[in-house]
Amino acid sequence: MKVSRNLPFLLRVYFILGSIILVTLALYYNHTLIRRMRAQAEDMTRLFSRFIAIELRDVTDMHRYAFIREVRNAINLPFVLTDAGGRPVIWNQIGIDMPSGEKLYTRVLDFDPTAPKDPMLEKVYMKAHSFDRINAPIRIEIDNTFLLIHYGPSKLARELAVAPYIQLAVFVAFVLFGFLGFRAMKIGEQRSIWVGMAKETAHQLGTPLSSIMGWITMIREDVGETGCSEKLAQAIDETAADVERLGKISSRFSKIGSMPKLEFHELAPIIEETVDYFERRRPSLKIHSTISVELEELPLIRCSKDLLSWVFENLIKNSIDAIAGDAGKIHITGGYNKSEKRVEITFSDNGKGMSSGVRSRIFSPGFTTKDRGWGLGLALVKRILEEIHHGTIKVVNTQPGKGTTFLITLPVG
Repeated sequence: MKVSRNLPFLLRVYFILGSIILVTLALYYNHTLIRRMRAQAEDMTRLFSRFIAIELRDVTDMHRYAFIREVRNAINLPFVLTDAGGRPVIWNQIGIDMPSGEKLYTRVLDFDPTAPKDPMLEKVYMKAHSFDRINAPIRIEIDNTFLLIHYGPSKLARELAVAPYIQLAVFVAFVLFGFLGFRAMKIGEQRSIWVGMAKETAHQLGTPLSSIMGWITMIREDVGETGCSEKLAQAIDETAADVERLGKISSRFSKIGSMPKLEFHELAPIIEETVDYFERRRPSLKIHSTISVELEELPLIRCSKDLLSWVFENLIKNSIDAIAGDAGKIHITGGYNKSEKRVEITFSDNGKGMSSGVRSRIFSPGFTTKDRGWGLGLALVKRILEEIHHGTIKVVNTQPGKGTTFLITLPVG
């Protein structure tokens, strides 16, 4: 069965749209429940108010308070019942205890809402007005007697109002952890593949390199006995140097996936040695660019010399590939940041530069703008610097058609 190349993209779209639809349905359902609960609370409050109006037609009827209190305790709703003059008569679940009937009877009769002198009843009165900002008070009138009931949201309604946000937070956390877990698994799988491929490459290079070194040794012995031209001798030396460099490259690949031994080294010789390698091979590599180095006095750093050499080589090669024409310039600078105790090295070129989209993905494994290549060079550079040397690398400046500048920082000590 043929699998579409767009399948990963379609799966991501399906997952995102499905998640949005599920969250939207959940929020809509909860909103519907809240509206139904609020309507039910209003109906219950209205019926309760009519019952109170029948049972308590006059605030002076103190003998009915005991029965009303029992009914009140059965209602799971915060409310304040006031008479025609705005005086609180009964209240429930507002955080203020209600006194006994006789005490309340006296205090209610003496309470004047326009000039309140009773602190407790004033608080109840203010609470009733705060409920009015949420729900319009319900007026109940029976036999020319009317009461006003001021009510707020019940505890269940308040919990339901928060429930959608809790669900949304749980869903977002679930998706986030799922995404991070999937991403970690994918990165781990890719890393295992790269490590295995790198070690296998190192293993495969080992045998022919040993054989070539043996042949070069035999050629040198024969040349030493019979003699040869200076040009041939130089070619043999350069070939031996290239084979030795291939041996170093093989050693680099073998170190991928394991923590190399870090020792104190000077950075300047490592950089200069890498630059010299490219300078000597200008004709064969068709390099028309100039490489200039400007290094201050740098402190020793703990590093893997082979891996850092690989980093510098990748960056120089990357700059060479980005330069078109004969006026290419690569400038390498190095200095010591005393305040942060870090060595800072910049690699600048006047090549084709990068767009914002390319810049954001330049260190992603498998991403490349070249026709050939696996897109692993800068990804490995980033890993070598960050995971092994606890340093950093970033693009500090780039403009299409004007070049790019990379900044490397390495800790000292």
